[in-house]
Amino acid sequence: MRISYYFAEDGYTELGEKIPDIPIVHLVIKVGRKRARGPAIVDTGFDGGIYPNMEIVKMFEGTKPLTKVFLENPIYGLSEFEVYTAEAFLYQGGSLTSLGDVKVYIPTEPEFLTGEVLIGREILNRKARSLILDMESKQTLIEIP
Repeated sequence: MRISYYFAEDGYTELGEKIPDIPIVHLVIKVGRKRARGPAIVDTGFDGGIYPNMEIVKMFEGTKPLTKVFLENPIYGLSEFEVYTAEAFLYQGGSLTSLGDVKVYIPTEPEFLTGEVLIGREILNRKARSLILDMESKQTLIEIP
């Protein structure tokens, strides 16, 4: 199945220069009976699966992590993360395409959380048959087997 998403616009700098648009997918994450849905930035620099925002972190309250790992953070250096699993789907036009169970990496330092959700190489390399970032049409094209 091939799914496409238009890049998200990212606005302008304080000098009036256009900030490049962002490749995204629309992600649904399910943890027990809780669900979250929204855009996730395609980040091929993130080694893990999902880097959550605060709303997703709250879905894991009261659950125990599978493990703890250290990943390199470009700003803060080596950083500790708790690893959880969630069921994930790509969402488009009212339908869901399963990605199966994915790992969610929650930083143990709350100040490392941002408002964005990232989808990283752990999912892109293992779950997608192909990923095309079409800069001309400003679309993210992802093919799932």
